[in-house]
Amino acid sequence: MKRFIRFSMKNTLTMLLVIPLIIVGGIYSLKTLHMEKYPNVDMPYLTIIIPYQGASPKQAMNDIGEQMEREFLKLEGRKNVYTNGVMNAVYSTIEFDMTVDMKEAEQLVRRSVDSLQLPKLAGEPQYELTRPGGNPISFTMGIYAPEKIDEVQKFVKNIILPRLTVIEGISEIELNGTTETSVFIRLLPQKLTVNGFTFNDVREAIAASNLSVPTGDITISNEIVPVRINSAFTSIEDIKDVKLFTKEEFTAKTLGEVAEVTDESKYINNLTRINGKEGVSFSIIPKGGANVVAIVDQVKKEMDSLAIPDDYKVEILHDQSIEINQSVHSMLREVFLGAFMTIIITLLFLKNIRSTIIAVISIPVSIFASFLWLKTLGYTLNIMTLAGIAVAVGRVVDDSIVVIENIFRRVRASKERDEELIEQATSEVATAITSSTITTIAVFLPLAFVPGIVGSFFKPLAWTIVISLFISLMVAVTIVPILSKIFLLKITPELSQENVLQKWYRKSLTWALHHRLITLSAALVILIGTTVSVAPKLGTTFLPQEKVNHFKIELTMENGTPLEITTNVAGKVENILLNQKEINLIHTVIDSQSKNATISFVVNDSVKELNEYVSNLRLQLTTISGPKDMKVSGIGGIIGGAESKYTLVVNGTNLEEIKRASEQITAALNKVQGMENVTTSLEGEVPEIIVDLDDMKLAEKGMMPAMVAQNLRALINGDVVTTMQAADETKEVNLGLKMDEMTSLKDLGKIQISNVMGIPVMLNEIGELKRVHNITSISHLNGEEYIMVYGTITDEKVGDVIAQADKVINHLQLPENVSYYKEGVSASMDDGFRDLSIAIGISIFLVYLVLVYTFKEGKAPFVILFAIPFSVIGALIGLYIVKEPIGMPAMIGLLMLNGIVVTNAIVLIDKVKQFEGCGMTKQTALVEAGVIRIRPILMTAIATMGALIPMAISNETGMVSKSLSVVVIGGLFTSTFLTLFIVPILYSLFQKSKKSLSHI
Repeated sequence: MKRFIRFSMKNTLTMLLVIPLIIVGGIYSLKTLHMEKYPNVDMPYLTIIIPYQGASPKQAMNDIGEQMEREFLKLEGRKNVYTNGVMNAVYSTIEFDMTVDMKEAEQLVRRSVDSLQLPKLAGEPQYELTRPGGNPISFTMGIYAPEKIDEVQKFVKNIILPRLTVIEGISEIELNGTTETSVFIRLLPQKLTVNGFTFNDVREAIAASNLSVPTGDITISNEIVPVRINSAFTSIEDIKDVKLFTKEEFTAKTLGEVAEVTDESKYINNLTRINGKEGVSFSIIPKGGANVVAIVDQVKKEMDSLAIPDDYKVEILHDQSIEINQSVHSMLREVFLGAFMTIIITLLFLKNIRSTIIAVISIPVSIFASFLWLKTLGYTLNIMTLAGIAVAVGRVVDDSIVVIENIFRRVRASKERDEELIEQATSEVATAITSSTITTIAVFLPLAFVPGIVGSFFKPLAWTIVISLFISLMVAVTIVPILSKIFLLKITPELSQENVLQKWYRKSLTWALHHRLITLSAALVILIGTTVSVAPKLGTTFLPQEKVNHFKIELTMENGTPLEITTNVAGKVENILLNQKEINLIHTVIDSQSKNATISFVVNDSVKELNEYVSNLRLQLTTISGPKDMKVSGIGGIIGGAESKYTLVVNGTNLEEIKRASEQITAALNKVQGMENVTTSLEGEVPEIIVDLDDMKLAEKGMMPAMVAQNLRALINGDVVTTMQAADETKEVNLGLKMDEMTSLKDLGKIQISNVMGIPVMLNEIGELKRVHNITSISHLNGEEYIMVYGTITDEKVGDVIAQADKVINHLQLPENVSYYKEGVSASMDDGFRDLSIAIGISIFLVYLVLVYTFKEGKAPFVILFAIPFSVIGALIGLYIVKEPIGMPAMIGLLMLNGIVVTNAIVLIDKVKQFEGCGMTKQTALVEAGVIRIRPILMTAIATMGALIPMAISNETGMVSKSLSVVVIGGLFTSTFLTLFIVPILYSLFQKSKKSLSHI
């Protein structure tokens, strides 16, 4: 470090010019960095959805699911393949290794899907990458107008969407609440039979009646004129007037006599209501890594530029950019508030404006240099990188404080002052601050290599802290000496005298060194007592739950529930919400396929006790009958609300045994306190009618199974037979059977289907109709059947509930061939705690390695490491005071404490070693070094605590920063005090005494 110190002292002007360059570059980087709430982590999950209209779960799995499994299991880097066959669709989720690039993985999966032999009725495959926060939607807007829903739909589709689709960075715009108008021809079975018409007869008649055909050209008066026969439909009446002719008697009937012909609107996506009124909503899904804030701002600008009719009501239902801006700006505010606190503490300790000015300059240089590096490395501004800088602010100034304090002390006590004195004073502490900085870097470096999703989320925080610490060291040994030369060489000399604090510490440390056993015993009793009494009361969690005011109610209806009934139930929920003055922005989305509904709403900030308010709301909702299940949960969180989910995969070789085991587990979990809504992926059955075709009868009637299936599907679901142009709008004409008159299997059996000769054959003549009940889904894990068990954790001490759930399951007598394992947050929590515990162990070893290299021995480093456990006392008490459970952020805080506690001990022991080298006795060196170093040790500790206080007391910086800050502040408070006594006592016990050569 001496080379750096000497270089900066000889190139003062150059270094001074570098300062504004760093600050300007940092400000530019800060303004141009992309903002996002969470780091853009590649979540290793890709879901493929293939619609298969009309298919049963078994058929979906047989026709598509098993093909998908075979192809996906061949993919390199895949861990697990979860495939689910459900009514009308197949879902397959592929879990990859964290090392796999998910963009490349998606391309490989797309190629695999393209190679599949999909049935003709299979829809277009859809691909969904899992993203941090769970919800990929960044912005949702709703538009509605009483009695003008058709106009609103046209306005959104024709005016708004074309303007938004060209915005750079948008991956997809999801539209809800739109309908398309079609003409429905529903044939009346009895009249069809009486008149001898078949489905094919009607279809052919419609095709023959709706045409516009050119027949050729003729010459009239020397002019060539084309001739066209025009009989195109232009109205419903034209369709009703289509003539149908019987084969036996050449008599005609109109289509209107044997069918109902109506003009109807049908939802092509989900039904949407805004504040109880039917409306249209559109949601923006950005590309991965895109600047969400910039995209949303551009969307808002486009919407502001549109001439929206005055009677249209526009509501912003979801705006992630507000949350991101609040999170980022609040974190930035806490960073600069922390820096200001550090400056004030420096001024209070040194009581010198000039020294404080040096700290004032060195802090922003370190912070803005960090932003410059973040920009260079391609990071974004998010809660992790900003938490890293905020956490590092207190530690960043530590090196500068030690240098400033030592220079200030030496200069004030010296009459002869020059650059050499500044250089010498800096060099005295250079080894200590270098060792302490490298030690702290060694603490956080393992965190950057923690595997899994947890490691990926915390990696930006680790690298940000490492970069900030390295920069702070360079600032301390280059810029601080230059600024000290400018500001401190002319201060008034003063005779160095011990202040009240130093006198008290000298007396206290001397007593402690003479009563080592009592002091050590007292410290150990406090450590053990705190751990035993406080830790069990805290509980554990994965990530502390964020305070949210955006909630959703999920309605799950019984299988087969009509859309009208779901709409009616959702309306009752809306009425309860609309009567709450504290609630606004009620957004209802009813799935037109599953008939389930999600109702989201926002609770005003005026509600202080959110948990109590939501609990009361749950009680009101219990008065509504109809839904199979109703859940109220918050929207948000780093993993999209999954922190409150318990998921278990139960698999084996025999499905019946798996079912039995899942039933046992479900019954056991229902008894666990803090666990609710325990269900399985197999719960519920759907009624189904099976037509068992008889091959002999088919042959007798001249029919094939495919012919029967195709015609029956067209009769039941309808078939688009032609189109109609009306009022500048093209409408599909759908032909099917009026199914309302089908009241029994007997009625269904009388449906007629034409054979190869065009002769109508009744369905009951070629097969047997049976009503059965089938499961709602078939699930495979890597080709084998499995069942998923789900539970909702309602207690904020997630870890305690998971531990209790694990305990009750372990005591069950499950079938021999059945196994189970946890998925989701419960598995991530186990993996996260294990990996972070390993990281902490590795960091302690690396710290010891650095200390051994620094001190060239093994005993002094051991003494320094012994101070680490005492930081746990304050950390646990701090979490207990703020009622926070032990989670991942708290573990990161303990990691940081390792570095800071060791730093303070290094500063002390380094000075002890210097005094011992000058010939002092061990005890004298300990006391004298302690008296000199107590001020920089307290300054750095209090500065770090002061820098983190704004984050600890803020409600806007997020759950990661709050827990981490509380742990560091509490741990520093106790460990610093104990370090000043425990480390000298241990040093006196482990280090051999040296004979005094001189007395200083």
